Amino acid sequence: MNISLDFDDMGPLNHRFDLFNMLRDRYPNIKVTMFTIPWDIRLNPNGMETPITDKEHAPWCATVRQAIKDGWMEVMIHGLTHAPREFEKLTYQEAKNRVLVAQKMFMNVKIPYQYYFKAPQWLISDDARKAITDLGFKVVDDHYYNWNIKDEMPKKKIKLIAHGHIQDEPSTMNGIDQSFIRLCKIPATAKWKFLSENI
Repeated sequence: MNISLDFDDMGPLNHRFDLFNMLRDRYPNIKVTMFTIPWDIRLNPNGMETPITDKEHAPWCATVRQAIKDGWMEVMIHGLTHAPREFEKLTYQEAKNRVLVAQKMFMNVKIPYQYYFKAPQWLISDDARKAITDLGFKVVDDHYYNWNIKDEMPKKKIKLIAHGHIQDEPSTMNGIDQSFIRLCKIPATAKWKFLSENI
């Protein structure tokens, strides 16, 4: 069995590197795909936006760069700010501008990313999809995975694509902490692949 593991919503204030390090101890060859928000507006307790380019987030950026260099993490773009329904009604040019800003932010902090894009809440207008595709990205839609990690791991799958969230999610119940015990049941013989290698 080969397995890809991906998580939505990574950012400087939402990463759970502690749990990922525990998984790495258990599975030395693990590979994880992080759908990452470059300018998160949701989680800062001071009500401020959280751009990855802020100097205070330099240690987080360095950790991500090292994880990519070490070969256990890849980064994909998950919107620009994760505002509610961010890409649902955007025009072609609005969507293009948002993705260009996201790319520039990743480049400014030297975080390499794969050319895959997932819209927050899966919501994306036809114009936005075309703009993002024209920029060279593959748009990832819902139902690409065959294991939502809130559920028990499916048996007898040759290729397993597992999906969850970094944070605990009351609606989806597939945060890494909520699903950690199930993740620890992955067979030691599993062959790990990045999502970009398996989708």
